[in-house]
Amino acid sequence: MPEDIDIAALCNALGIDALGVVSAGPMRSFDMYRQIIGRGLPPQLDYLWRNADCRRDLEAILPGTKSVVCCAVALPAFRGDASRRYARFCTLGDYHQTLRVKLQGLDACLRAHFPIAQSRICVDSAPVLERELAVRAGLGDIGFNRIVSHPELGSFIVLAELLVDTDLTEYREKLSFRANPEPAEGAPGARACCPPGHRACVRACPVGALTEDGYDLNRCLAYWTTQHKGDIPEPYAAAMGDMIWGCDRCQKACPRNRNAVPAAAQASPLETLSFDDILTLSARQLRKRLADTPLADGNPNLLVRNVCIAIGNMGDSKYAVRLGNIARSHACDWVRRAAERALKIIGDQ
Repeated sequence: MPEDIDIAALCNALGIDALGVVSAGPMRSFDMYRQIIGRGLPPQLDYLWRNADCRRDLEAILPGTKSVVCCAVALPAFRGDASRRYARFCTLGDYHQTLRVKLQGLDACLRAHFPIAQSRICVDSAPVLERELAVRAGLGDIGFNRIVSHPELGSFIVLAELLVDTDLTEYREKLSFRANPEPAEGAPGARACCPPGHRACVRACPVGALTEDGYDLNRCLAYWTTQHKGDIPEPYAAAMGDMIWGCDRCQKACPRNRNAVPAAAQASPLETLSFDDILTLSARQLRKRLADTPLADGNPNLLVRNVCIAIGNMGDSKYAVRLGNIARSHACDWVRRAAERALKIIGDQ
């Protein structure tokens, strides 16, 4: 192991907030994963079934994988109204590309010090059980809301992995940055959480996706607002309030985030994207405005639908003309119905 590698300096230079190493091998939480998806998935998430077996072993992702370098990046905060209208993961720009660039730099540095011949970067781009890998790499534990929480950074983080064909585990301590170099080796679960009856995340969930009995993906507002193509049932639509992309209620309520090290705020294109913009821009124009955000790959109709729902929940009559135009002429039937819902609520007031 060359002594000239300074992992802390490297992570700071690349913008990686925590890093740890774990040995490859069969995933210990695979059976638990199969049980969870076996309870039923929404139609838009059926890909979790299609590639389920790939998650059993990292060999299916990169043959010859010996170690996984797990990274966490803290999410900066939004400024202004965007802080309550978009989930925090939206602050990092197109985080797939942002994290990929960071891990490309990490890969290049590690190759200069270790005999790595093959590697693969995974940023939501490969079917890996990344929460298990993060826990085993010492990046934290999983709370009752099923989200990895780092002891210093909290749960407002995004994860990424670098699979390599070289055994780095004997250098785990040297390669650890804000990570426990001797993490628990068991399959992860919701262990580091509040006792029953005292779980703030359960109390904060407005739709019962989190209960003392567990987590129901089919109820989660994060699914309904970012994945579901169609009408949002009224109980979920009403619970959205003025949130238009994702849901952070369980994380905001989590006591483990109270003393988390805050990431520096940074500008986001979403902060200047108004409701008027979203309701009047063409699909092509809206895609252009969303180009450097996590919404770039999504269907812009979801965002328009969500804004219509939020306006209805707010009862804001100043958007009535815009809503009327959408209700009459939008190409998507479930966007039209969302506008009609908002107009009805406004008219009933």
